[in-house]
Amino acid sequence: MRSSIRLWLAFGLALWWCVGPVQAQSQSTVLSGRITRASNGDPLVGASVFVKGTKRGTITNRLGRYRLAFTEPVTVVVRFVGFRDIEIPLEPTGKSIEQNFELVSNETQLADVLVAANRQDEYLQQVPVAASVVGRRDLERRSIYNTMEALNNTPNLMTDSWLNSQVSFSIRGLSTVFDNVGFESTVALYIDDVYFSRSFAYNQTLMDIDRVEVLRGPQGTLFGKNTIGGVIHVISEKPDMNNSGQIELNYGNYNFRQIRAKLNRQLIKNKLAVRLTGALSLRDGYVTDRVAANEALNKTDFFGFRGSLLYTPSNRLTLTLRGNYGRDGKAENTFVYLSKPDYNPVGVRADEGLTTNQNVPVEFNRDQYGGMGKLEVKLGRNTLTAISALNSSTDSYFSDNDISAADASRWGRAQGLRTFSQELRINSPRDQKFAYVAGLYYLNERISVTDTFTLNKDFVPVAARLLGAPIANASKFISEGYTTNAVIRSQSAAGFISGALELTPKLRLSGGLRLTAETRELAYYQKIRNQVVNGKSFNIINLYAANIGSKTNPETRQTSNVALSYDMGLDYRFTSNLMGYAKFVRGFKGAGFNTAPIKDSESGGLVFRPEYVNNYEIGLKAKPTERIQVNGAVFYTDYKDKQELLDQGTRVRVANAPLTRGYGAEVEFLAMLKRFRIDVSAGYLNLRFVDFPFGTDDNGNPVNYAGNRLLKAPDWTFSVAPEYNIQLNDKLRMYMGLNINHTGKAYNDISNSEILARVPASIVNGRVAIVPANGKWSVAFWGKNLTNKLYIQHGWEYEFGDQIAWSRPRYYGVEVYLNFR
Repeated sequence: MRSSIRLWLAFGLALWWCVGPVQAQSQSTVLSGRITRASNGDPLVGASVFVKGTKRGTITNRLGRYRLAFTEPVTVVVRFVGFRDIEIPLEPTGKSIEQNFELVSNETQLADVLVAANRQDEYLQQVPVAASVVGRRDLERRSIYNTMEALNNTPNLMTDSWLNSQVSFSIRGLSTVFDNVGFESTVALYIDDVYFSRSFAYNQTLMDIDRVEVLRGPQGTLFGKNTIGGVIHVISEKPDMNNSGQIELNYGNYNFRQIRAKLNRQLIKNKLAVRLTGALSLRDGYVTDRVAANEALNKTDFFGFRGSLLYTPSNRLTLTLRGNYGRDGKAENTFVYLSKPDYNPVGVRADEGLTTNQNVPVEFNRDQYGGMGKLEVKLGRNTLTAISALNSSTDSYFSDNDISAADASRWGRAQGLRTFSQELRINSPRDQKFAYVAGLYYLNERISVTDTFTLNKDFVPVAARLLGAPIANASKFISEGYTTNAVIRSQSAAGFISGALELTPKLRLSGGLRLTAETRELAYYQKIRNQVVNGKSFNIINLYAANIGSKTNPETRQTSNVALSYDMGLDYRFTSNLMGYAKFVRGFKGAGFNTAPIKDSESGGLVFRPEYVNNYEIGLKAKPTERIQVNGAVFYTDYKDKQELLDQGTRVRVANAPLTRGYGAEVEFLAMLKRFRIDVSAGYLNLRFVDFPFGTDDNGNPVNYAGNRLLKAPDWTFSVAPEYNIQLNDKLRMYMGLNINHTGKAYNDISNSEILARVPASIVNGRVAIVPANGKWSVAFWGKNLTNKLYIQHGWEYEFGDQIAWSRPRYYGVEVYLNFR
């Protein structure tokens, strides 16, 4: 009996030994976890997790999380383009396994880039739009600190600025108008899906940015009416479910000091996270004023912060809240006086180089704040998105308007913008046979501006020449001036739908419609101040302005527009790595108001008509290997009633150019070897007015600008950015990079004044950095405009002499990054 029991026990043990593992292997084991970037802990969205040698796998969600089940011994591979693969062997246990992965960048491949051209993230190479994306990698490796610098490598794009708040963006020769709040931007400006209609309300200091997208050409179907030139979209980093932080310290010449920091905290695991970001930027001016009191205020002084909250109570609901505040306390002077060799109206020599001698300092301050909420709800495979936003920006500026030692004129401006917007849209996944996005949009704005201007004693000789007679009692003249006030109230509503239909596995038909209805109201008045001597007014200010309306009874105008924007196109995928497309876009920009000082309400043109554009484009996108990418496009633009402004001498007028046409081309090339990467882009433009009667000159002769090139439309743009990495040892590597940008000749006014034109210029920037393998810190030395090339950013021709704003000279510094986890 005991022998039988021993036999059965032995048999049972042997059976358990053989069968037990088989039973364990037959039980499903669930592997889950999170995949992040090793250097900073950010989640990697769309990373692949699969069983080696099979087609079984999954990808990570927006939180970087994945889930994969297996029942037998496997080798799991984790892969994300641009990062090194990770492989680990695993045995089934019948229990859940939590396994997180940290991926290290692979410098031998080009990462797939995301772009939200269709109002949701897609891979750039799959979207039939001429687009450029500047990602976090580019922002860091090129020491980019503001939006202007971020866009230097984009073909057919030009930026300049003559004051912190007065920034100009030009895409394909179509630019923002920054000197008249009655003009909406031709290039649509977005931050995190929220539209900014005026560039003076667009914060330029980059903080906590994920990427900057540039969509070239009209984008009116999905982004709205004022996108005739294109769209610039700054997308900030979202909070994520981890704990991390970063501090960046900068110091450079012109006493440049900058601190930027960010902190991310997970408050509820996989549910709630918060991200806080702050920046302080200080710098002395690069144009030196010989007057010590003026030079003391010649500085940049910016402080700002942003907070964001991400709440994901389920995998079907995401709520993002953002708030921001920014303040500019001072302004760098960029202007100098430019008298002509044969024309010196106020008897003052031209300034030499980057020095000036003015009567009063440049004074500037700006306050900006705002917030937005974005709710995303999964409805089956579709996504419903609701975005509400409120933003406000106010600033004031005062300066010596003649920019010289002569006391001829002074000018000041206070302007404000308050906007509320609401967007509701629904979109399908882009990978289905018919993909679509549709929605409604509402915008309510109040824009205000007050200009103050004085003509002072040194203007008397100029006035005598303009009036053709001596000024009586000229020695007693002190000043005359005007105050102009304008308030614009605007409401706009739109409905839109856009879709793409897969005709064959390789051919897609796309198209979209947007119906826009808007109303605007203008309240405008202008009050002149005359000096009276012996009962008689000098009336010198009457050369520039007249009494129009009053504060209690202003001149009023109204406009109302209903317009249809639309696009249609075809794209064909020759191979999985090569796509061609052709598209037509009809764009629209609404009517507007001239808020500048004028001599009478009719001839000055308080109202100008809406403008329309037809744009034809053919493009090609290729990524033949993981190391090479080439994108290119050619286009033709046909404009009707293009809105333009002329600010010249005693004339400030607006008009619509009946016909404007032109064409262009652009190409972008990226290549990467083991330790070397190069980015190259080039653009060509030829846009001109075909017919543009613009009233008469001061002698009564008709003026027509037909044949003139558009302002801010350089003939050529070219950039090349080589990078090289050197492995110093197992723990350290060195990064070296150049960024060379060439911009061809461009005019700063519609009359194509040669003395104010921007000359062709090549700007060379460089950076050398030491970075450890774990990415916990870095030290970099950077330099910008290393050859010290100067060019005219902007300028005006006035009766008291010309003035120009110089570009920034050579500047350099050291940068330290510290990452915390």
